[in-house]
Amino acid sequence: MATTPNQKRRRAQRTQAFVETLTQRFPACFTRNRDDVRPLAIGIEKAIRSQLEKDDATEPVPGWLIRQALARYTRTPAYLAAVMAGGDRIDLDGNPVEPVTEAAIEHASARRAEQKARAAERRRQQAEAKAERERSEKLQRLADRFNQ
Repeated sequence: MATTPNQKRRRAQRTQAFVETLTQRFPACFTRNRDDVRPLAIGIEKAIRSQLEKDDATEPVPGWLIRQALARYTRTPAYLAAVMAGGDRIDLDGNPVEPVTEAAIEHASARRAEQKARAAERRRQQAEAKAERERSEKLQRLADRFNQ
């Protein structure tokens, strides 16, 4: 498991590169275009692993990398929006396999609400920090003027 910041960064880069590989290898399933994102079939990890094992040209892919790439892809706002919209889940070839359940829609809605709340909190903290810097700079300018 990655423990140092450098290891975490390299692992994140490797995961992102593997997401790109999935996008190129399975274009009917994975996409960069947020309007074309569709919910993935439950258990698609096994199908990915099976397809990658069949391909002799590729080196073995560790299970953690597949799981991390899927987690990264499925946590995006575009993916959560696709799940919340309902419809059908798709397999690696882009074929519908099963409908999205109400429980999955509720879970995606909750995850998206959490993401929005965290983003709002970050924006609030950044605004407070900016206001504090501006106050500090203004006080410093006043102190410099009166100390001349």
